[in-house]
Amino acid sequence: MHFSLILKQNILGKLFNHLVVFIINILLVRILGAQLSGHFFNELYAINFIAFLCSIGLDYAAISWISREPGLLRIVRRELLSVFLFFVLTATFVLLFLLPSYPSLSIQPVWAILLFSCGNVMLILFQGILSALKKFNRQNYILIFSNLLFLLYLIMRWSSKPSIEEIAMVYAVLFSMQGLLMLFSAFQVSTEVGEGSINKISFYKYGFQVMISSLVYFVFLRVDNYYVERYCTSVELSNYVQCGKVGQYFIYFSSVISSTLLPFIASEKMGNTFKEWVKLVKPYFIMIIAGAVILITIGSLLYPLVFGEEFKTMDGLMKILLPGYVGLGVLTLVNSIYLAKGNIKAIFIGDFAGMVLVWLLDAIFVPHYGMYAAALISSVAYLLLCFYLLFNLKKQFLLP
Repeated sequence: MHFSLILKQNILGKLFNHLVVFIINILLVRILGAQLSGHFFNELYAINFIAFLCSIGLDYAAISWISREPGLLRIVRRELLSVFLFFVLTATFVLLFLLPSYPSLSIQPVWAILLFSCGNVMLILFQGILSALKKFNRQNYILIFSNLLFLLYLIMRWSSKPSIEEIAMVYAVLFSMQGLLMLFSAFQVSTEVGEGSINKISFYKYGFQVMISSLVYFVFLRVDNYYVERYCTSVELSNYVQCGKVGQYFIYFSSVISSTLLPFIASEKMGNTFKEWVKLVKPYFIMIIAGAVILITIGSLLYPLVFGEEFKTMDGLMKILLPGYVGLGVLTLVNSIYLAKGNIKAIFIGDFAGMVLVWLLDAIFVPHYGMYAAALISSVAYLLLCFYLLFNLKKQFLLP
């Protein structure tokens, strides 16, 4: 299948899925309100952080290895399954035997956390296999189907306003179902190439390097939320978290393009020159900037209309954050080149420097100036990271 058709189908599928997710997010905010929704989403971010940690970056390792040598599919699949089963055993012990001793740590039931975290790890690991084999439509069908089911649940329960415990449990079941479907789908695919051999040390080392960089990037994007949670009100936190949710769409849109490009670039089938890459991504640069302009223009009317009157503060915050979100959108496209060329070190240096900068400046200014200081610090840091990787981008195309 031609790359442009694969990219078009993947974009349409991913964007439709995220439209469903966006509607789910709105309903959750409306049900939980500004007092609870910020804390709920922050807790989900913390669980996601642990899932990223335990996946050891092996989804990117799977893409890199299988894209170059399809014969490694069975071996890589077995390795990923072993990692997942080890996570299930460890998480079950920790959550069922240790967490109940510290009930104040979570607002969700223990079983919800267990199912949500296991589903996340399965999604991360086995999407890597499907991406390596360019089975993007299969991923999209699974995500769209399960998210539509959860949306239907929220619509049916809307009038009765379900409790946060019930919502957390159903949401966790959704993620575990997504993960299982992704796992089964990854074990159904096959290649015509015979089984090869793998250097496990190199495989896990590559994944570990990506994982460390991804975790630093994750903290870089989330640390401001926790300073706002500590030093600001619950309503201010919910406004700030929803700004991040909107900002994620700039990253998400770019990640769709990036994840589609990555197996092609890794196998050196396209995007081998700077000019070719610019030609591929130029339309998406323009769309990212256009999205920011639209939000600046109509944001003051849009946010209260969508999320409720308690979210009027979002407009001022978003105008500060949007330059940074545009930078993150561009950065996600740029990262596909660095990852495909194996230059994880440059990504890590930039992410780590950005994380330290945000952490230190938030600690100094957020206690005195609140969420607006957090927004300004994060936006500037995102732009600096984008410029750093753009500056060295041309050099990456000279690497094998």
